Amino acid sequence: MTWQSYNATDLEREYTPASRVENIQIFLDEYATRGAHSRQTISHAKLQYGQHDDAWLWLAPNTKTTESNKKLIVFVHGGFWRRLSADDGTFLTPGWHELGFSAASVNYSLCPNEPLEVLVAQTSQAIDYLLQSYEPQNITLIGHSAGAQLVAMKLCGTNSPKFGGAIMISGIFDLAPIVNTSVNDAVRLNKKSAQELSPIHFLANAQNTPLAVIWGENETDEFKRQSRDFATSWSAVNTHSAAKQKECKSRNHFDILYELTSQDVIDLPSA
Repeated sequence: MTWQSYNATDLEREYTPASRVENIQIFLDEYATRGAHSRQTISHAKLQYGQHDDAWLWLAPNTKTTESNKKLIVFVHGGFWRRLSADDGTFLTPGWHELGFSAASVNYSLCPNEPLEVLVAQTSQAIDYLLQSYEPQNITLIGHSAGAQLVAMKLCGTNSPKFGGAIMISGIFDLAPIVNTSVNDAVRLNKKSAQELSPIHFLANAQNTPLAVIWGENETDEFKRQSRDFATSWSAVNTHSAAKQKECKSRNHFDILYELTSQDVIDLPSA
């Protein structure tokens, strides 16, 4: 079934991840509470990577790693380009430290305050900023939901390097359906801009970064399709290794983030 087959009501439901949970606020509150606790107990540096007031990130170096084993996870949060911040992503820092990684959580502007093109550029700029201190082969990029689109656009940049790995979680990689949903009230895409900001159309530009695409069992059909289509299209590029795919049992669009501190998930791209 293609997204064009849905009527307006059903398409809106398919692009509303909260339609699959009883109360989205439970998860958002937990991100915020656990993130605040993480920043209180682990040293996080708030660093400005660009001139825009929103162009900042949290960096939490892992003091137990050596200079020769300086591995970094870069997390780009979701929120349908309209909500959340880098603060929320810091709840994952303790688990990533336990796995031996330093952790960065990237902030970016939100729509409609800025157009999506600015968010894409900011994410790329943030990653470039971190590349000044970390080798690309030691960086694992992780994007959730809207953040997966932002990370994927970076991977597809013509000057982007091959990274150590990338994990796309419950992402949107073809933005054409968004034009026909209420999300577009803030994101303000048209047919042309949706095409230009859909990473699935530019995969041939990407280096052969080891890639994994994961999603929750309790996602809408469209979110599952988007993930599967992205993995299949990535793998079809003749210079790419096959992307790993995993549906996380019993997880939804929001609690799937709790899987990200599992060694099994972190190792997926290069497994």
